[in-house]
This record gives sequence, C-alpha cells and structure tokens, in this order.
Amino acid sequence: MGVGRGSVKFPMGNDMARRFRNLVGPKVRLLRGKLGLTQDQLAARLQLAGLADFDRVTVAKVESQIRSVFDFELVVLSRVLQVEANELMEVPQAVLKDALSKLSRGE
Repeated sequence: MGVGRGSVKFPMGNDMARRFRNLVGPKVRLLRGKLGLTQDQLAARLQLAGLADFDRVTVAKVESQIRSVFDFELVVLSRVLQVEANELMEVPQAVLKDALSKLSRGE
C-alpha cells in the first residue's frame, strides 16, 4: 500500500474507494427533496455559495456515496440545505455498523 500524489492506493481487490466515500449522501438527497430542489437547482445554489465545481453530476455522485465530501464542502452543503453540518452526518447506528462491516469485507 502506498501513497501517490494526493491519492491513496488500496491493495488489490479492495474496491472501497469506488463503493463508499461518504456518509452524508443519503441525507443530502433527503434534505434536497424536502426543499423541493432538483439536483441541478442544488448544484446552482452550491455554485453561488462558492463551490464552483459542483454540478448536477457532482451532486448525484455525492448522493450516491461515490464521491468524497471535503470538510469545507460539508459546511457549504449544510448552509445551502439549511441544517447544521452535524445533522448531515447523523446516521443510524445500524446503518453505520452495516456499512463498516461491508467495507471491511471489501464489498
């Protein structure tokens, strides 16, 4: 296992980097829906709030948990979605335990 320019190399057979990159995705989708926003509309608001590279595809990847979310992005997401940042990270213990178990098995 080695570290290259900004990316972590995982051992062969470990698909963790492609399968699960954030905890906030489902909550982002839920809150976006509660606000009645499309992915395009959320992306536009995020861009206006300073996340210039967030487009509809990026929002979709975050919601699908296949794109990591940096801490500064979490702050902007929470403000645009009108919640505290910690609310985005609230995950039921059973869901967290299941996700961690799958990650450890390489699923």
